[in-house]
Amino acid sequence: MISIKDLKLNKNGIDILNNITFNIEENSIACILGNKNSGKSAILKSISGIYQNYYGEILIDNENIKYIKDIVVDMLHQNREYDSEITVNDYLKFYGSIYNKSDKNILQKQIDEYMIKFSLISYKYTNINMLDDYDYKFVELIRILINDSKIILFDNLFSLNDEEFNEKLIEFIKTLIGKKTLVFTSRSLNYIEEIATHIGIIDNGNLVIFGDKESIYQSAEINKKVQVDIIEGQDIALSILKDNKYVNDIIYNDNTISFTLARDSSKSNKRMELESEILNSLIENGVKVYSFKRHRAKFEQLFERLLG
Repeated sequence: MISIKDLKLNKNGIDILNNITFNIEENSIACILGNKNSGKSAILKSISGIYQNYYGEILIDNENIKYIKDIVVDMLHQNREYDSEITVNDYLKFYGSIYNKSDKNILQKQIDEYMIKFSLISYKYTNINMLDDYDYKFVELIRILINDSKIILFDNLFSLNDEEFNEKLIEFIKTLIGKKTLVFTSRSLNYIEEIATHIGIIDNGNLVIFGDKESIYQSAEINKKVQVDIIEGQDIALSILKDNKYVNDIIYNDNTISFTLARDSSKSNKRMELESEILNSLIENGVKVYSFKRHRAKFEQLFERLLG
């Protein structure tokens, strides 16, 4: 567990963080949302040890990070943090030799396997500065995997205009679910909501809220819409949805039905269980469903509700 207690940070006479306190459970996926210069990246840089002149405490499994000798935290930055003239392979070998306990042959095998996995093997002997941002970020992911840190921090990693990169990154992150503690910062809920277990919102250095995803949406009183595209059986689908006490605000247009979903407090994984039950009911009753998808709430909507 990461425990942040009364975290304060001042840089050049400006308060960056003000008494930030929250806990991140082991093997959870936490997203810290905030506008530009809100302080979200400063939290990650404090956890990673880049910033050390803060007040308060950051504990990992009840041990102060300032006194932990073995690396347990690694961070992948939005922008390039290194200016190196060495090849991709030598770059990974260098960091692997610092943190990886394996011998040289095993380490090289790991590097080759990851480079094949991320389609980077053709760049093995390419100068790392010659890579585009897309490939560079995946080299950094390999570095983090080789280090095998228990906590991985992602600072504004998702691209605003590269959907292919974002989807590939999401697929990679899914392989780490339940194995690592992952913490993201972002200005948007796009992609993040799909994997996040916890959400925090920070504004001007102040923590507005932090908690599990469902409780955050409940606090913001946001009902996310579900959209069902139907090939055949529209009338049956409408009847089933109207009879479901958790379905509200039904809108029907051609072969598309959208609705909002109330919460069932008796269910542990409320929303996903309800969605699954509704989809199964439609299919079992002969409705041919083309797609069943949830509309993502936007960060701005969450932010405005919680600050209002």
